[in-house]
Amino acid sequence: MTNNINKKSVGQRINSIRLSKGMNLEEFGKLFSAGKSNVSKWEKGQTLPNADRLKSIAKIGDTSVEYILHGTMDEYIDALMDKLQIELSIEKKINKEITPFIINEIKNIMYSNASSFLNTDQADKKFDEVKKNTIKSWSDPKSLENNILTNLSRELRTRILDTMKYSYKSYYVNTNDETKPGDYLTENSSEILKRLHSLEDFLGAYFDALRFLDDPQIASNLDSLRDLTAEIDKRIK
Repeated sequence: MTNNINKKSVGQRINSIRLSKGMNLEEFGKLFSAGKSNVSKWEKGQTLPNADRLKSIAKIGDTSVEYILHGTMDEYIDALMDKLQIELSIEKKINKEITPFIINEIKNIMYSNASSFLNTDQADKKFDEVKKNTIKSWSDPKSLENNILTNLSRELRTRILDTMKYSYKSYYVNTNDETKPGDYLTENSSEILKRLHSLEDFLGAYFDALRFLDDPQIASNLDSLRDLTAEIDKRIK
């Protein structure tokens, strides 16, 4: 899409190609029957080369027109996300409190698929599809509730998993020291890790159960867990 083209970024990429060839503005321009003023305007992001000149520049730079216009796929996705952030900031129908969640979800999906996009047209198609479905999902009360649970569950479980690395000696010692992947920091580390894994599994099951609070049996079981947690708190204190 032409409206996703950042002319200044295009200019920087053209500048890099010219410098890699060791040419000044005039020498580079002669390759495309363009004056040095034209090349200067391209590199400053004031104008874009026409289609034929873009193809020639890409050939000389041993790259593609897509790269010159949009950079890497990750850079192109960055540009799409920046544009989306602006759109959502002025969209009155979308609650601003959930905007970060919408952006984060779309960003994660787009980056996870980045390597499968052969060109920006494919990225645009996927982006439009994901954007439509994500906004719809976060705008519906029932879907919103599930999305909040999913995000909270993911956040808590991620924090647990991130914490586990601190129980291994290899996290703290120099790589020159002799440590094996299974070497624990203390004698208690093995037990701590086992319980953290159990807690992660428990959280997953608990959050899944929260989606079925209208089921009396499930609600009752969750109440029992709450009582058990209260009892553990008493013992700890």
